[in-house]
Amino acid sequence: MKNNFDIIIPPMPQESAIIALLDAHSVPLALWGAWENRSLDDFLKSLTKDKVFIRNSICQQLVIDVHTAVVVVLHQFRGKWLELYEDHQLFPDGSVLRRTSFNGVGETLKRYEKIRDGAIRCLAEELSFKNQSLYNLSKCLGVERREPVNSEKWPGIKAAYHRYFFECTIARPLYCPNGYMEHKGGRKIFFKWKPFKQEQLNL
Repeated sequence: MKNNFDIIIPPMPQESAIIALLDAHSVPLALWGAWENRSLDDFLKSLTKDKVFIRNSICQQLVIDVHTAVVVVLHQFRGKWLELYEDHQLFPDGSVLRRTSFNGVGETLKRYEKIRDGAIRCLAEELSFKNQSLYNLSKCLGVERREPVNSEKWPGIKAAYHRYFFECTIARPLYCPNGYMEHKGGRKIFFKWKPFKQEQLNL
C-alpha cells in the first residue's frame, strides 16, 4: 500500500521534446549558464538523474517538481537545544545569497533513491557527517508541498518544491560551535547554529 511519501516517477521525456517544450514556453535559454544560473546541460542531467520532473501544466511558465530531503539538525549544548541553518552562500565572484525561508539542510533526491537514503546522503555531503553511529536520524516526519516559485537555477521556469522532513540529533563529536562550511560547485555554503523552535517542524 502506498503512503503520502511515495513518489510516482514519470517516464523521462526525450531531449528533443524537452527543448521543444522550453521553446514553446519562451524560456530565455541565452541566460542559462550565465552568472550563477545553471546550464541547459545541467537541466537535462537533473531530469535524468534526480527526482526533478516536468509538470504537465497549461500555465504561461513551465513548472518542474523538485523532490528534496530536508534534515533539521539538532544538538543539545549546555541544556539548550540548537538547530542548524544555512546562513549564506558565497560565490566565486564574491556575491552572496541568503535564503530566509529555508530551514534545515537539504539535497535533491536522486531519481531512484529512497527518501531516507537521500537524507543520509544529505548529511554526508552537506556536513560531512559520514559516521551514522554519531547521530540519530528520525523516520520521515512529513512532506511540505510548496507552490511554484521562480527557479533560482533556471530563469524562465518555475519550481515546485516537495520537501520530505527528517529530524537528526547529533552526538558531541560532531558538534562544531562555529558551524560548518560546504564546498559545492565553486560556491561555499555556510551553516550556523541558532536556538531551536519546535513550531518550525509543523507541516
